[in-house]
Amino acid sequence: MTFRHNQTVEICKKEEGSHSPGTTSCYYYYTATILAAIGRTRYLVRYQNRFSEDKTRLLTESVDESVIRPCPPSVPYAGFQVPDRVDAFIDGAWRSGSIARKVDPNYYVKLDSNGIEVHCPFHKVRLHLEFEDGRPRNDAGEAIKTGVTRNDDGKASTSEEPPRKDADDQADKSEPRR
Repeated sequence: MTFRHNQTVEICKKEEGSHSPGTTSCYYYYTATILAAIGRTRYLVRYQNRFSEDKTRLLTESVDESVIRPCPPSVPYAGFQVPDRVDAFIDGAWRSGSIARKVDPNYYVKLDSNGIEVHCPFHKVRLHLEFEDGRPRNDAGEAIKTGVTRNDDGKASTSEEPPRKDADDQADKSEPRR
């Protein structure tokens, strides 16, 4: 996949430390900006929420394109239920987990990395997506196009219809976007 200068992307970093039993590798997703291509498979990026060791400037580093993915689409959805797969924004990174419980309008997310439940405001929780060929997919492998709705069994699913403009305008006025 080719990325362009000034494109906002996510950098996938494997989490160090212990993982809860039954989980596979856990990852953090950090938002960054592409600064330059380095050869055919590396890019120079500047993180938006990671800092240099001396904490005086944003961290800039060279990364392999295999750890870069496009930013997931902004999906204005807050109706998650137990045990929906989500990402929670904690300490400057998106971390994968599942909804453990809901305390309106916020959530407790059980992190894949250590099994700890973390309280998260609703605007810091998003649908967990995996990318295949540069396209976002949910855990069922369905392509994500625009919005997210609930199907008959209560699971989050995709919508083929683009969101209405007036609905977007009202959402901007009533609550912050994720």
